[in-house]
Amino acid sequence: MNLLTLDALLLFALSIPVVMRYRILPITGTPYWLFGILFFILLCNMLISLYPIIKKPAHVLRLKLFFLLTTLFIVVGGTTITAIIDRNNTAPVYGVHDIILQQEAAMRYLLIGKNPYKETYFGTPVEQFHYDELDKPSGKSAINPALYHFVMPPWYLLFPFLFYFISTPLLGFFDGRMVLLFSLAGLIYILYRWFVDKKIAHVVIALTALSPAFVDYFIEGRSDMFALFWFVWSLYLLDKKKFVASSIIFALALLSKQTIWFAVPFYFIYAWLMFKKSLKTTIIKVIMPSVLIVFALVLPFLLWDARAFVDSIIFYLSGNSASAYPISGYGWGMLLYSLGIIKNIHAYYPFIIWQTVIGLPIMGVTLWWMTKKLSMSRLLVGYGVTLMVIWYVSRYFNNSHLGYLSSVFVLGVLKDWDEKGTA
Repeated sequence: MNLLTLDALLLFALSIPVVMRYRILPITGTPYWLFGILFFILLCNMLISLYPIIKKPAHVLRLKLFFLLTTLFIVVGGTTITAIIDRNNTAPVYGVHDIILQQEAAMRYLLIGKNPYKETYFGTPVEQFHYDELDKPSGKSAINPALYHFVMPPWYLLFPFLFYFISTPLLGFFDGRMVLLFSLAGLIYILYRWFVDKKIAHVVIALTALSPAFVDYFIEGRSDMFALFWFVWSLYLLDKKKFVASSIIFALALLSKQTIWFAVPFYFIYAWLMFKKSLKTTIIKVIMPSVLIVFALVLPFLLWDARAFVDSIIFYLSGNSASAYPISGYGWGMLLYSLGIIKNIHAYYPFIIWQTVIGLPIMGVTLWWMTKKLSMSRLLVGYGVTLMVIWYVSRYFNNSHLGYLSSVFVLGVLKDWDEKGTA
């Protein structure tokens, strides 16, 4: 099977379950005409992949790119835009994850001069979100710990204002998933530019945008796509040797989600090796720009209330806060709980020991592996392996985390194909 056929198969197989699960147009009734267009595009894409009647490969690729982007616009764009409009017409908590509710509430706090890292979220739509957890007392509702903390770093809070100030006057409302749609579009553009072999680029775009491990969480508004966009953009710029620009974008990735923090040693060691182990050049062109951007965006919140800021973005997740994130998901914490070693999912447990004993050696091995043959594919896979191990032995290892990891591994493996010319 060639990659032209593989991308057509993936697009067909991954698109259909999405459009059968979600509404693809915010209208009353079923948009049969839109389904017809989608099916026609999928069929044509399959046919020209199997039996290319167009002789020039460049023309085939351009036509397939049109089919790919149109399919994604209908399937992912249509479902997400419909979900946004349905939510606006129904209720603030309709069909959306609580991180979007909290982001929007935090933005409103900031607009009226309140510190979103200090305030609680009682009285906001976050309180209406249905939250459930494992060992809640019988007959009682669990209290969402997100009501006490805004967990996300500052760029996740600040960047959406660009969309807020445009969409609110034009549409009369704002939804945080508007930013995610922008992030997905930006990521698709970067991936197409980054991958030399455009046949591989088509495959990676289809798998990234439509992966069953990821797409549902994107539509409901999880924050992973936002962080992934900035992170991949920084790697693309680093690969193109645009060091200062890459460093700035990497800083914004770090301030998008804590997930990216574990990429720091991979990113900076990669840059150091690109500079032939020149520490001075690495500091000037890569480290300092990142440090300055992080400092500029974090300092105002530290000056405002350093304790509240650190408690929300670090201690809340590690279990060191009075209202910490509970042990949950599918990882080591839940295994210990099921064995009776951990008695209370809200209690502090020193997962840092497991992360140090297991996670740090894994990070060391993957960094060594990356340095033996410097490549973006090894950076991505090494980062993904390290993150998965550290995440697994943390307080929580949830479903969307696995979805994010699947995207990182897809990018890493297919970038390896691209670097080796495996097509």
